[in-house]
Amino acid sequence: MDRSLPRILKYLLCATVAGVLLYYSFRDVNWSDFVAGLKACDWPFVILSMLCGVAAFWFKGMRWTQMLRPVAPGVKYLDTYDAVTVGNLSNIVFPFLGDFVRAGYVRRNSAGKYDRALGTVALERVWDLLFVFILMALLVILKWEEFGGFVVERLWRPAIDRFDLAVWIALAILALLAAAFVAAVVFLHARNSFLGRVHNACSGLAQGFVSVFRMDRKLLFLVGTALIWTMYWLQIVCLFHAFPPAAGLGPDDALFIMLVGSLASFVPVPGGFGAYHYLVAFALSSMYGLSWQAGIVFATIAHESQAITMTVTGLLSVIRQELSGARR
Repeated sequence: MDRSLPRILKYLLCATVAGVLLYYSFRDVNWSDFVAGLKACDWPFVILSMLCGVAAFWFKGMRWTQMLRPVAPGVKYLDTYDAVTVGNLSNIVFPFLGDFVRAGYVRRNSAGKYDRALGTVALERVWDLLFVFILMALLVILKWEEFGGFVVERLWRPAIDRFDLAVWIALAILALLAAAFVAAVVFLHARNSFLGRVHNACSGLAQGFVSVFRMDRKLLFLVGTALIWTMYWLQIVCLFHAFPPAAGLGPDDALFIMLVGSLASFVPVPGGFGAYHYLVAFALSSMYGLSWQAGIVFATIAHESQAITMTVTGLLSVIRQELSGARR
């Protein structure tokens, strides 16, 4: 069987999911009103939002450099920034592909080990997911009257209601299979070449994953994380000012929409297409009474402006890497 066939099937599946989400998001949109909504935007604020996105990539590169130093001492900041932006560009094509691209950039430019670099990326993913849920929990607890009912009734309970007995049985079976495979890797890796390769790869991933405990200036890591998410928040604040129907929403509302939109990055679709549009439009229409049409216009401006930012910064980094490689 052609080895490229599984990758093609995965891409088609992810693209299909994105297409379905986009269809459900845009199926009731009046396109003349949609274009009118775009024209009504204050575009300087959109550009300012895009600049906040660039700043977020900058801080993300700084934070990742600090995470990499224990496992790749020779890593340079500009290379990690390029890896972040090229990884963002790759994610537009295929979900989570950018994580592997970033690790490859580190191996090429700093002679670090690929699996350890990938472990730091996995740690970063887990940390950001944890940070999102901590922020969401604090926002819901401190602003329960505003956000608590929406999160419980419109997000949490519908998701839980879909988990019937068959789903729990399937999850239990998958957990048992995963546990059996882990046990085989731990106890039989010396007897089987495939399990040995898996064991070595997992060991490298683990070393990268625990790199945060060996970092210098750990407080700087926390500050970097706060700066990254502050930039993401400012992006939404700027877009509220840019989009007249959302102009009355405040900083707390921007934080809520940012957190809801960030959940789309964990949905396996290219670049969050469809998932981001649906989640943000759903939150704006259900929580704040905006029409679905207005919510879709806002989500489209937010997502596509960020996609353009990722594309431009990613292409510039590719060019810089090629030019620096040619000089070597």
